[in-house]
Amino acid sequence: MGIATGSLVSLAFRVGDILMWGLIGVLTARTLSVEDRGVYATAIVLTSAIGGISSLSSATGYFVSNQKREAAEVAANALILILPLAGVLLLLALGTRLFVSGEDGQVVFLAIASTAPAVIRNTSLGVILGQNSVVKYNLAGDIPVMLALASLGLWLGVLGHRTAESALQAWTFAQYASLLPIALFGRSWWAWVLSHRPDPALMKRMVRFSAVTGAGSVVGLLNYRVDQILVIRLDGKEGAGIYSSAIAVAEGLWLFSSAITLASFARVGRGEPSEAARLTATGIRHTVLVVIGGGLSAALIGPPLIELAFGQAYAGASTPLRILCLGTALFAPQGLINLYFVNHRGRPAFPMVIGLLSIAISVVGGLLLIPVYGTTGAAWATTLSYGLASAVSVSFFLRRSGLPFSELWRVRRADLSAYVELARQIVATALAVARALAERVFGIKRGEQRGDRPAP
Repeated sequence: MGIATGSLVSLAFRVGDILMWGLIGVLTARTLSVEDRGVYATAIVLTSAIGGISSLSSATGYFVSNQKREAAEVAANALILILPLAGVLLLLALGTRLFVSGEDGQVVFLAIASTAPAVIRNTSLGVILGQNSVVKYNLAGDIPVMLALASLGLWLGVLGHRTAESALQAWTFAQYASLLPIALFGRSWWAWVLSHRPDPALMKRMVRFSAVTGAGSVVGLLNYRVDQILVIRLDGKEGAGIYSSAIAVAEGLWLFSSAITLASFARVGRGEPSEAARLTATGIRHTVLVVIGGGLSAALIGPPLIELAFGQAYAGASTPLRILCLGTALFAPQGLINLYFVNHRGRPAFPMVIGLLSIAISVVGGLLLIPVYGTTGAAWATTLSYGLASAVSVSFFLRRSGLPFSELWRVRRADLSAYVELARQIVATALAVARALAERVFGIKRGEQRGDRPAP
């Protein structure tokens, strides 16, 4: 699957994903108090990110795409490592429930328990993406959100269990149910285990690689969510609930860049240095083109949309949202640059260095601005950190790749022609399918009217 086609497929899935997350946001905003939603949103953000950090997803994707190891071999060895970790997390969750009482204990128990399936799923998704199986990857990644939406709708909306604890119960159930398609897609992985011995050397290499990317992911988690943590500590639970809504809309600008990153993953990993740099630069050009218009649109229609969808209580998210649109637009190419350094050059520490820089700026800015300006101050601190970190990251990429700066922003005719050609192919395919269906339907009807039997 090419970059253009893969990007379109990933974008379609990402749009559906955003719509489902939006429905979840509206549902929880309408059924939970602002304080309970702040607790729920913070728990989901932290545990989901920890599930990604603790997995071997970066390593499995790297060894399948860049190192060209057999997918079943990588998956089987990775799961041999990761399944015991999932068991430890479950034991930790049970221990927490025994020693921490009340609603807080239940929230912590559910949050930790929901991390175990996320670790297994994310490790498996790395293998699937390394094979350039974009459709399978997106399906397996979106099913947890679909199940969460259905579970939350039933448990909160229909049955009326409207607390942060109840929302986390529905979320945790969905995470475990989402492992079923992974088991289906990975049938060959279990067959490999039965016919081969585990490879300790490969396991050690994956653990070493994941240790660095895991540290980088911790830094990335803090980078993306340190503002939310600072808000809940310095501005209260209500402020956290409002600010989480602004973040959710602003980060929608990363929709397109994340789609390109997914579509480019295998090709950037396997490509020659010049090709990998060129693909990365092309993705950044498309991202810059889209986020300019997307940022302006989100800044204009986002505030009334938040108030309409979530209610009057979230009107205070308008100003932070407008500021965050600028910051998220500046940081949109970061995923592509991280992909180049991690999956192609084998430098998993790069995202960690950039993330640490961004965190330092965000924390200092947040401590100075949030006590005075509340959520607006948090948005300005985040925007400043994203802008400076992005400038440093782009400088590193240009120096390592040898490309001129114009390669990142000057859109080429070839960039547009690839999507024009793709659009033509889509239209031609749609017309061919419609013509075939029409011939089938009307041909059968004419045959039936003549008394003829339709062809089998």
